[in-house]
Amino acid sequence: MEVNLKLYTNEYEKELIADIIAFWKTHNCEPTEGDALEDLKHWTSVGHLLFLIYVDGLMCGFVHLGSRGSGIDWLEDIFVREEYRGQGIGSQAIEWIWEYIRKQGFETLYLEVVPANIEALRLYHKLGFTNLNTLTLNRSIKKKEVMGEETIQGFTFKTYRPNK
Repeated sequence: MEVNLKLYTNEYEKELIADIIAFWKTHNCEPTEGDALEDLKHWTSVGHLLFLIYVDGLMCGFVHLGSRGSGIDWLEDIFVREEYRGQGIGSQAIEWIWEYIRKQGFETLYLEVVPANIEALRLYHKLGFTNLNTLTLNRSIKKKEVMGEETIQGFTFKTYRPNK
C-alpha cells in the first residue's frame, strides 16, 4: 500500500466537502455543506496548507496544517475515511507531514488533542509526540462526564468526555 499526499487543488472540491462534513461528524457536530465550504476556504487561505491523502492513487482523506506564529508547523486536522482506518494510513500521512515540515526548515510539529480521544493519543504518542508543550484549560457551567484526573507540576486537573 502506497500512501502519498498532494497539495489540494479545487478539482476535488466536491469530494473534499463530503470528507470535511464526515470529519466534523466524528467530532459530534452536524455541519452543513455551507459550513464545510467555509472551512475549506479558511483551510486554503494564507497561513494554511491542505493536503489530500491518497492510497494507491485513491483519495482517502486530508491533512490540514496551519500557522500560529512563525510558520506553518501545526497539524490542525487529519481525517482518514472510515473504510481506510486501521491500516496505518494516518501514521504514514503524519510521518509524510513530519518530513515535509523538516524540509521547510522547521524543527517541531505541534498538535492538540482532547484527552478523551484515546485512539488519537495512542497514535500521536506512538509517532513520537511525547513532549507536553501547552495545556488548554477551560472553565464551564455545563455538567460534564469526568474521565479521570491528571497531575502536572503538583496541580490536579480533571479530564472530561467531550460534549455530545
